[in-house]
Amino acid sequence: MDRFIEKIVENVGYDGFRLTAVINPDSFLYRADTQENVFRESGLFLLPVHSSLELRVRYETTDRWSDERVCYIIEDSSWILPDLMRKIHLLPTFSLTKLLPALNSNVLLNNELLYFSTASYLYNKRYTYNLSATETKSLINEARSAFGVSKEELIEEFGKIKLNWDDVITIETISRIINKALKQDRYNDIENSLSEINDDFQEYISNSYFSKISSSAIQRPKMVNRILPFIDRNHYRSEKVALAVIDGMTYWQYLLLEKELQLLGISAINSFTLAWLPSITKLSRQAIFKGDIPDIRYKQSPYEEQKLWENFWVSQSRFKNFESCNISYNHGSFTIDNSDKTRQAFVDTTLDERMHAVGNIRELYLLSEEWAKDTASYIKDIHEMGYQIYITTDHGNIQASPWRLLNSHEKTFLYEKESRGNRHLIYSNNGYLNQFVAKNEDIKSELLIKDNWAVWRNTKSFSNNFGITHGGAHFLEVVIPFIIINKK
Repeated sequence: MDRFIEKIVENVGYDGFRLTAVINPDSFLYRADTQENVFRESGLFLLPVHSSLELRVRYETTDRWSDERVCYIIEDSSWILPDLMRKIHLLPTFSLTKLLPALNSNVLLNNELLYFSTASYLYNKRYTYNLSATETKSLINEARSAFGVSKEELIEEFGKIKLNWDDVITIETISRIINKALKQDRYNDIENSLSEINDDFQEYISNSYFSKISSSAIQRPKMVNRILPFIDRNHYRSEKVALAVIDGMTYWQYLLLEKELQLLGISAINSFTLAWLPSITKLSRQAIFKGDIPDIRYKQSPYEEQKLWENFWVSQSRFKNFESCNISYNHGSFTIDNSDKTRQAFVDTTLDERMHAVGNIRELYLLSEEWAKDTASYIKDIHEMGYQIYITTDHGNIQASPWRLLNSHEKTFLYEKESRGNRHLIYSNNGYLNQFVAKNEDIKSELLIKDNWAVWRNTKSFSNNFGITHGGAHFLEVVIPFIIINKK
């Protein structure tokens, strides 16, 4: 038996009695993770009861006739009436501080720190001297870093978030918790919480998303088509500006990049924007480089992106009219051939390629950590050349689950080959889309339908397999980073 659990059982499971009771002021025994671990290892059932009557009913209906070992967690010793005193042994008050005497009791009794995994780690450190409050806090932080946090703690952290989809704090806080879960390979534990958060975001999509298309670019670009107008408004022609578009980067992946940038001494101003819907490269990245509403007839290619980038800056309608020799576009590389050019664009597809190649989000997380280290060094090089840097993406990504593949008839009237993905459909007109929806009424509420296109609101996909993909309206695909790194 695990030594930590053995010590708990010694304190709450008296050998001479099958049924015991204990008062637990620090609530450690009330925790579901504590109860699960103790029962699994020892067979002792920790059962909180909330009144004398509840204790009586439980005893008379179940435990009187059972062979199960039970420790009742009570609030008052008077709940054990005289006739039960012969059946239930009342033990001394239990406190976690009894098992961790070297740690500062005031810090330890903070309920937020009393997760089973953390307490187990602390117990096994076996200090032979008393730690101060500062040392205890440091040790607890070490425990969380080394061992991780419980499923309950992750869920509790999500529950504390005040969702405001017009504030970067929302997506940043969510993404930090996602990273914490991914680091421990516990993404499955938070999927229900993410689904609930996404339900709230879908209300935001329905009520607010489409009004952002023509929004002002004065304070920040609220949608990707407003990024270039924002940059144009904030810089003179002579200022050196670099735009890095990292294909397929979610906000949680950006936070890995931010960490590496900080290690290199580079600080960033974190903000966000919204991807174009459907959240596919053809439309959303086109909207970035066009600085306007994308065209469905556009043919996606690096050559076309370069033309859009150059056309934006040399347009005769711009009072900061550029010469084309001042503009550079780089696809698949962060290398600058001429650092005198004042408008540099970079498109990095490495992350998107890795995203489509992996089988699950844990693999993507591990690959993203390595990607972040390499990319941070490239960003640092550009920063050293005196550029004001903007970092963004065309869309995020999600771990999608299968619905089913489209049949041949359902594919017939799609606009073209790029009109069908795992997460989106674009038909040649809305009549054909309506036919598809009419024949699949069971999923209508799960789709965001607009004009002649439809995308999944949740994590489903037009596929028979699980995988990492994009194209839909999930918040992890749509709420994307827009980051500013001021020139050196």
